[in-house]
Amino acid sequence: MIACTRDCYDTCIFDSNYKPLDIFPINGFTCSRGIADLKRNSINRIKSAYYEGKEITVEEGIRILAKKIREIKPEEILHIDYDGNQGLLTWYYPARLWNYLGSASTDYSICSAEGHEAIKAHYGSSFGALPEDFVKFSSVVFWGSEASISFIHGWKILKDKYKVTIDVRKSETAKRSDKYYIIKPGSDVYLAIGILKKLVEKGRIHNAELQDKVVSFNYSLIEEATSLKEKDIEDLADFYFNEKPLTIIGFALGRSLNGGYAIGVISLIPGLLNIENGFFYSNSQGWGIDFDYLRGTHLYKPRKIISMGEVGDRINEFKIIFVWNSNPLHSLPGGDKIIEAVNDGRVFLVVHDPFWSETAKLANLVFPGLTFLEKEDVVYSYWHNYLVYNEPIINNSLGISEVNLMHKIARELKISEDFIFEDPWKAVEVSLRNTGISVEELKRRKVVKISPKVTRKFSIEPFPKPDNLEFPQGEFLVYSSHPNYTNSQFKEIYGERKPIVFNSKFEGEGILYSEKGQVRVIFKKSEDLPSGVYFLFKSSLFDLDGKPINSIINGKKGKFGGTPLLNIKVQAKPVKLFTLNF
Repeated sequence: MIACTRDCYDTCIFDSNYKPLDIFPINGFTCSRGIADLKRNSINRIKSAYYEGKEITVEEGIRILAKKIREIKPEEILHIDYDGNQGLLTWYYPARLWNYLGSASTDYSICSAEGHEAIKAHYGSSFGALPEDFVKFSSVVFWGSEASISFIHGWKILKDKYKVTIDVRKSETAKRSDKYYIIKPGSDVYLAIGILKKLVEKGRIHNAELQDKVVSFNYSLIEEATSLKEKDIEDLADFYFNEKPLTIIGFALGRSLNGGYAIGVISLIPGLLNIENGFFYSNSQGWGIDFDYLRGTHLYKPRKIISMGEVGDRINEFKIIFVWNSNPLHSLPGGDKIIEAVNDGRVFLVVHDPFWSETAKLANLVFPGLTFLEKEDVVYSYWHNYLVYNEPIINNSLGISEVNLMHKIARELKISEDFIFEDPWKAVEVSLRNTGISVEELKRRKVVKISPKVTRKFSIEPFPKPDNLEFPQGEFLVYSSHPNYTNSQFKEIYGERKPIVFNSKFEGEGILYSEKGQVRVIFKKSEDLPSGVYFLFKSSLFDLDGKPINSIINGKKGKFGGTPLLNIKVQAKPVKLFTLNF
């Protein structure tokens, strides 16, 4: 068996011939990326180690890196890793070396952290509905979720149910829904409070604490913030009370204005209406997997932790950056400052990757990685509850796994700590002890269902007051997934995408700018965008000059999980207007 390890809800599972399993909820189909994986595997590969553009052996590269590490303080090393591959041995276990050395780490906040922490504040856990729960509902609200593109197996279960979408643009999910509401970016929390206010006023929620909270939000404020009328808010409140829908809460909300408060208050609606398992955000933290043990933070912690939104602004604090399982030039705010620091010789950039990503192309030192098709691992999902033993189906003798590379670096540094060299499968065994599944059983059965390990509570707090919130005004840049790409992955198959910014105003070349700078893009009119909203696919995050779009992100952090505010206020200026035909 083998499972797709990407940052995706669906986590498709395949047989040894790479055919999707016909088990619920995989149901025998996969997405356009899953279909293309076998072909992509041989394209744009890093096949050797490289130092300053010259091909070298992996051993030579390790000696170069070890010498550099010895010459600086541990806190001057930053490791950047994220969810390019969700395998326990790919993402988590290799961090042991860097935590042992005392290097700096990011806070892993870029994607879902804000929502996890916000929901946990109310429920004690961010764990929500399972696929089996999806089936039981007769209606669904997609709130800030482009599920029809980025969550195709969840969508398959829900597509014939009555669907309501709440979003800042007429998304593909909105177009395929029975009803949709378009609101201003950053106003989701106002709408959620408005719904609760109506439910309280109609006597459908009896909670004195909540009544005291919502009274300070009048409907004129909510209408101005959201652009909806009070009647729309009432209709949504009636829908929630009468239909008891499942609510799918999108990760994108956590990267928007007032994002943590929005996700938290939205999650309260099904809880206060006693809708059992009434929301889904992400279930990754509910399986009982001990990620801290795998990373080694139970024994050794980073000497410094920085926000993923601040890497660019704090680049001068570091002399070595070691990257694996991520493409920070594409995904992190301030990618332009990483480029400048490497080109100026202030930062020595090391990248371990199977493919020549934008970050790998910039790096001083590159190590060839293995894809998930080429190595053993353990894969979990942040939706369904299958744990998968990942068996390689392609042989690659040119790349090196994350585990082997970290062990080789440790030996070159003369590290003899047993903790570093603990058998990786023993480490996995310990990390899975709360799941009730042993490595032996997992390897024998290949695919095993695990049960949630969740402690529940319920609290209305933290509930915002009007003064806690930023009022949404101005023009905003927002992002979403393209069906053919997982962030920066799959350009080898589907090509490089131009930086097309969809909007309601104009077409042609122009400038998009914020307080942090500007980027040169192509504007294209779309009837799906309201005035003041600019939309970009996440696979198109480099401008016409090759500058990262994220260079105009200010790095401001969310109040709950520290997730960077990526949906920022912008202004646009056309430079050369023309009609686009693509």
